Amino acid sequence: MTSSATVGGLQEPADPSDFKVISLQISSSRKGLLTEEKVEETIPVSESNGIGKICREWINNPMNITLVLWLTCVAISGGILFLVITGMLDKVLTNKSQKDLWFEVNNQILNALFTLMCLCQHPKRFHHLFLLCRWKPTDISVLRKAYCKNGTYKPNERAHMMVVVLLLHVNCFAQYALCGLNLGYKRSERPISGVAICLSIAIAAPAIAGVYAIFSPLGKDYEEAQNRNTTTDGISSLSEKRLSSKSRNEEIGGCVQPALASLPPEDRTTQFRTLTSYPMLSSPRLCKI
Repeated sequence: MTSSATVGGLQEPADPSDFKVISLQISSSRKGLLTEEKVEETIPVSESNGIGKICREWINNPMNITLVLWLTCVAISGGILFLVITGMLDKVLTNKSQKDLWFEVNNQILNALFTLMCLCQHPKRFHHLFLLCRWKPTDISVLRKAYCKNGTYKPNERAHMMVVVLLLHVNCFAQYALCGLNLGYKRSERPISGVAICLSIAIAAPAIAGVYAIFSPLGKDYEEAQNRNTTTDGISSLSEKRLSSKSRNEEIGGCVQPALASLPPEDRTTQFRTLTSYPMLSSPRLCKI
């Protein structure tokens, strides 16, 4: 039988083994609570909510809706044109005049759609060309977000951006020339070589620009870019730490020196250690007491 003493309404076990049992129970309960918290933290948010939020944000942007409509029209008109060219609609379009009419109508629709896209994008490309020529710090940040991977610094980035922007301008001008040939000439009088050249350039220029942006330094990661971004933060944090430590040392020294001035020389070292070992003794408020 183990005796126990009552302290403040609680029974205190006299046997030391009882303390061990109680401590083990407390530690096990704490571990159980920690594991429950970890399980709650590791439960992922439902993916359906995240996908739904992304879809809502995407739909709320009018430009995305316009792009979907544009792609739908291009797909329909391009599909009909492909069927007419390959002869899959010969059973429906028996006459050559009907085939020529369907071909020309869908060709003009595609021509108008791609020309409209160039007219919408060309002002932005002119603006980027102007920023490249001016090349100010604010301009550099805008261009990096548009053409550089992760929006970070790349070696010789100005020259590489210029190549991409010029290729995109070539795409627009080739599309304008193709539009002029389609609208200015009838199908029988339209120069085939001119149409082929303009069409090839209009397709190849943006494709080359995209490949160049991916495989050039613009689409690669560099340690220099990360170092440049982190250098400023590191310097500022180091300076803040130095200033804080310096101010803290000044406060401690200002409090300790008056206290040590009245002591004998042989007791100053011991008293200094005692004062600095307790933060409350070296606080500015206690110095005024």
